[in-house]
Amino acid sequence: MMYRRGRTSIYQLKDDFVKTHQREPDRMKVFRMGRCKGLPDDTQRWVDDKSNDHFERMTQMTTPFLQSDVAAPVSTEDAFIAVIGQDRPGHVCCAGKVETLRTWYGRGEGWSSSGGYHTQV
Repeated sequence: MMYRRGRTSIYQLKDDFVKTHQREPDRMKVFRMGRCKGLPDDTQRWVDDKSNDHFERMTQMTTPFLQSDVAAPVSTEDAFIAVIGQDRPGHVCCAGKVETLRTWYGRGEGWSSSGGYHTQV
């Protein structure tokens, strides 16, 4: 989607994604939507090199390898946590300022690979 005025909030980007794809975006997509801009000539521009490097590492972790003896790819959530880091109490990485662990994961839910919400708090 092309946005003409200033910055677009993460909530508007997520809402547009849901309208277009009829599903919620995973955190890798949210990370990319917030830090990568599609240009009219079908190229992409990242806000900084570090964000591009983080996304490349996450993509490599989730891409299946050709050889079967190599470690299996991980989920997008696990790749995000491995590259960006775990959520902290009161803050969900790359989800917007208003999101908390409870609003993002729901009641009783928590980090996918590192234990539950209640055990971390």
